[in-house]
Amino acid sequence: MQETIPSSKTQILDAAANCFMNLGSDVASIDDIARSIGATKGRIYHHYPSKGSLLSAVRMRAVAFTLDALATTVGVHKAPADKLRLMAYTHVLTVIKTLPYHKVVLQHYRENVAKSTTEYERKLIAEIEDRRRTYENLFREVIDQGIKNGAFADRDSSVSLHSVLILLNSPVFWYTPPKTGVEQNRQAIANQLADMALASLGVETI
Repeated sequence: MQETIPSSKTQILDAAANCFMNLGSDVASIDDIARSIGATKGRIYHHYPSKGSLLSAVRMRAVAFTLDALATTVGVHKAPADKLRLMAYTHVLTVIKTLPYHKVVLQHYRENVAKSTTEYERKLIAEIEDRRRTYENLFREVIDQGIKNGAFADRDSSVSLHSVLILLNSPVFWYTPPKTGVEQNRQAIANQLADMALASLGVETI
């Protein structure tokens, strides 16, 4: 389950995610983040000792959002194709709803912003990577099961896994919310990408 975060820290994390997304994590400053919520830098530093630790906390929360959402599907007893579709739908919906956080994660991999970090920040980054692998393994387990019982095409499971995850994370590159019908739009995209994920594994979805 996702850690309960005090509302004061949540406000800071949300503001940081939006500033990092809009300005770039290499450009956005603690001043920018504080200004966006009408706070002082001291309030930010009270919770996060550096910009690097705040950036890591934003990335950590991105992973936590998806892990927490997927926890509701892990214990569901379904055939591999049905379970993977539920997991895929849940993942996409969560990513779209918390998009700024996931855009920051994308920036990290594009820009390698963590070139110079403190020991504290390195520990956070290591924990993020550990959680990310845990999350990937939830999908890997279902894909492996589906390949084993013939539900999915007999292909390299690692290639299948990472191709599916790239597809499911694709809204980070192109999603823009519509002016109306936001929730229906999110659900439609999640449904389409879930079907496309299954199709990539050799499942007939139409």
